[in-house]
Order: sequence, then C-alpha cells, then structure tokens
Amino acid sequence: MKISMSAKLILGLSVIILFSCSITGYLSYRTHLQLFEEEYSDQYAKANEQAMANLELRIQEIYRISNYIVFNSVIEKVVTKLMTNKGDNLFEDYLEHDELQSLLRQVKLDAPVIKTVLFYDLQGTNYYYGHIDESIGRLNDEAFRDVMRNVGPSNGQLIWMRKVLPSPSDEGKSNNVIIASRWMKKGKTLETYGLLVMILDEALFSGPLRDLAKGRDGRVYLYEQRGLPLYQQGDSGPAPVPEADSPPVYIRRENGGTNLYALHRSPMFQFTLLSRVSLEAFQEKSKILLNISLYSGLGAIALSCVLIALLSRRLLRPMKDLVKAMRMMRGGNFDVRVRPRSKDELGFLGESFNAMADNVRSLIEEVYLRQLSEREAEMKALQAQLNPHFLYNTLNGFYWKLYLQNDMESANLVSALSSLLKYSLERVSKRTTLREELQQIRNYLDIQAAFVENRFQAEIRAADEALDCTVLRLILQPVVENAFVHAFRDRAADKKLVIEASREGDMLVVAIADNGCGMTAEQIGRIREAERAGEKPSIGLRSVVRRIDLTYGEPYGLDIESVPGEGTTVVLRLPFETFAAPESA
Repeated sequence: MKISMSAKLILGLSVIILFSCSITGYLSYRTHLQLFEEEYSDQYAKANEQAMANLELRIQEIYRISNYIVFNSVIEKVVTKLMTNKGDNLFEDYLEHDELQSLLRQVKLDAPVIKTVLFYDLQGTNYYYGHIDESIGRLNDEAFRDVMRNVGPSNGQLIWMRKVLPSPSDEGKSNNVIIASRWMKKGKTLETYGLLVMILDEALFSGPLRDLAKGRDGRVYLYEQRGLPLYQQGDSGPAPVPEADSPPVYIRRENGGTNLYALHRSPMFQFTLLSRVSLEAFQEKSKILLNISLYSGLGAIALSCVLIALLSRRLLRPMKDLVKAMRMMRGGNFDVRVRPRSKDELGFLGESFNAMADNVRSLIEEVYLRQLSEREAEMKALQAQLNPHFLYNTLNGFYWKLYLQNDMESANLVSALSSLLKYSLERVSKRTTLREELQQIRNYLDIQAAFVENRFQAEIRAADEALDCTVLRLILQPVVENAFVHAFRDRAADKKLVIEASREGDMLVVAIADNGCGMTAEQIGRIREAERAGEKPSIGLRSVVRRIDLTYGEPYGLDIESVPGEGTTVVLRLPFETFAAPESA
C-alpha cells in the first residue's frame, strides 16, 4: 500500500513530537522529583530537630521539678516523718499530707502534664498520693514492680517508662501514661530513703510531635536513654529499632512504598526521635509534570495534523503536479507541461521540468541520432570527471580503514596536537583556568613522550581548590618547554619533571621542578637583569617573568632555585582569582 507524502510527514512529525515530549517530560519529572526529595528531606530533618528541641525544653522542666522535690529539705523532712510514723498518728499524717500538698501546689501550676505524684519507702509502701487528676489511678502491683525493676540499677537519675494504667473513675477504661521515677536521697549523706514516682500525661510529648505525624502514613517514635520505646504516634504497631549508624535523614523503599525517615538524638538527655512520612503522595503530584508533557505531545500531534492537512495543498500541490507530469511523460506524452505556482525551489523544479520536456521533444523530432552520439560522448566525459571523485573516495576509505584498525595511539597523539594548536591560537590576553592550562601541559607531555627517544617521568599534582583559579594563557608551557630544551639536554636517562599547584593565602603557587643540568647564579642573574632592563623577552623564562610583571606587578612574580648538575625549581606566584559567577536574572 502506497502512503502519500503528507501522511508520511504527519506520521514522522508525530513520532518526533511524541518522543521529544516524552523524553523532556521524563527528565523534568526525574529532576523535579530528585530536587523535591532533597529539599523536602532537609526541611523534614529540620522539623524533626526542632521538635526534639521543644521536647528537650519540656523534659528539662520535668527534671527541674524532680530536682525540686528530691532536693527540697522540707519535702525530705515531711516524707521522712511520714515514713517514720507509718500511719500510727492519723492527725499528724493529715498535717504532713496537707503540708506536702502546699509544697507541691506550685508543681501543678508549672507542669499540668504531671497528673500524680507518689512517694514510696524502700519497702514499697506508698506514703503519699497526690491527686492532681482524678482520672489517673495509682500504680498497681505489676506496674510498681516494673518501676522498681527499672529504677533499681540507677543512681538517682530520672528513669522514664510508658505504662497503661486502669482508670479509677471509669471501670474497664485505661490510660496511656508516661512514668518518670527516681530514687530520693538525703541531702547530706546521699542515703537513699525513698522512691519518687511521677505519672505524666502523654500530652507532654504529643504536642511537639503532632506536626511530624501529619501526611500520608506518618509515624513518630520516641525512645528513652536505654533505647526503649517511650512514645509513638501514628499507629499502634511495634516501634522499629533505630540503628546506631543511621544518618540523620534517609529514604527507604519498603512495603511497596517510599518512606522518608528523620532521626535525631538529644545530646542533653540521650533521647532518640525517629519520624517517618510517606513520599508517595508527593511523588504522585510530581507525576503531573510527566502527564502534562505527554498530553502536550498528543495535543501538538493533533495540531500538527490539522496544520499539515490545511497547508499540504498549498505546499505540496506543485510537487503533486510535477509527479503527475513525469508519469505522463514516462507514458510517452512529451507535450505535457507544468504550470509553476511559486517562485521557490518547487517552482524552479517545475521550470526545469518544462525545459527538460522541450529538450527531449527536440531530441526526438530533430536530431535524435546526433543527440545519441553526443550523449555517448557526454557519458564518457562524465566518467572522466568522476575519476578524481573516485580517488577521493578511495583515500577516504583508507582513512576509515586506519581508524577501524583501532590505532588509538596515533589517534590520541593527533588529538593532543590538535588541542594544543587550537589552544595556542587563542588570544594570549584571554584568561583561562589552571585546570585547562594543566591539560595542555599534559598534551605537550604526551607529544614529547611520542618523539623523545629516552623516556622521562612527569607528575602533576594540583589541589582541587586551585584548579578553578584563573591564570594567563600559556604561562606554564614555556617553563616546561625550557626544561626539555635546556635542562634535559645533557641527561640521557632518569629524567623527572614534577609540577605542583596549591593555594597559599590569596596566592596561587605553582612549582615546576626538574632534575636537569641546573643553572648557575650568573645565568639566573642574566634573566633578572634582562627583565629589569626592559628588554624584549625571548621565548622561555624571560617571557614568563615579563608577562607576570606587566599583568600583576608586585608581590607576584617568578622565583628560580637551581643547583648546577642537580636540577632547577621554578616557582610562580600569581593572584588567586576565579571567574566571577554570572548574576541571576
């Protein structure tokens, strides 16, 4: 089945547009997704760190209150008296309880999250039960044993736990609470005489951590000093165990989704905060870019089809007329002619066809045989004209044959020479970077290695921060060339050349050292005298000295240290400058 040119044009443009939009959309989607993940990860890590800072303030307040209770001499006296009475004198116990209520009244005002304060002796007897919130009950036996088991190894620091306590006011209902407990010690002897238990509401942690759990599949986990889960928000499943070497923020693919984790450890209280949020919802929004590109491509295809259909008659009609006329001529109708419809290339083809048709008719009717002879001569002439073209094609084939033989050594040598020549043809006043200058030195060394019979060792060491420093073009090449022309002229083997570049303050220091014949103090002095006298510099060290002096002046310049028979070290001191970054629009 034959396909028209307009159909081919529409199909080709459709494929190109769809492919271009698809590639552009996918690259935009991946770039946007990567940038979003990086930016959102930083923001989420900062939010996690800020939440931990707010938690530290609240935890610090609980520590302050516990210190106030434990180290308060009046509270110590009252609690000790209660433990001594053991309930024998109810009136005195009432007075002591009332005094404790007065002393702890400020605790209720400072920290409303503290629901209950309990004092136990070392035998586990509760001598004080301060009801700040009647909905929170006492510790049952199991909970008390768990508290004693965790506080036992401690030495007075606050021990945190998470427990579920039954509600005394609503049977069958329980409360999730945080328990902070510590040993009570006497102020002078530091003798342990009792146990302080504070029952805290989970609101102590839920407030600062609420925003971290927002979003799709958000989770927040808080771990106490020993690494045990203390609080979690977002689900009721088991809390994951944070790894010790986990980074502050990381992305993990799990359970068919992508989750962003943020981890922060409090250096003050050794608490660990781990939060998680799903990136699926944000990634779905990013896919809108890809869909927009695909839809734009389909829309462009539809629009192209309409435009081509509308313009094909005007643009392609002269070609259709020409094709129709050529078919008629091929069928034997030499009287057919084409009416040119434009002055462009297609109009020129129509005029050329008409001229050709006239010539063909003239050939047939007037001088058919003579024209045949002339055509034969013309063919021979054309064959002779094709001989140089054949020779060019043959040489071109030789070139590709050598290229396909993988002669990479010659190819690399030609590439190095081409790069060096191109670099040298640039304006000398045009600045370049040390990186590019050292690359041309490497090209020069490659060329030397190809033509110098006796091998040499060359080493280039440059600090990363020095590579982007701007330097004069061809400022190093004369010094390196000077080593090969003069320094190594009497050395047959063991030639060594070392180039080092580093930053010293606001200077770029480049040292070029060789183990050649060296120079005497008199030779070095002649270079300096020629420079001071203002003589026209020759190619070599004098030109480098002169260019540095004219461009930068003091304190920059070139220093030479040389020992005859051992080698020469040339040190260039240039200003440390970089190309200015373009200003944002």
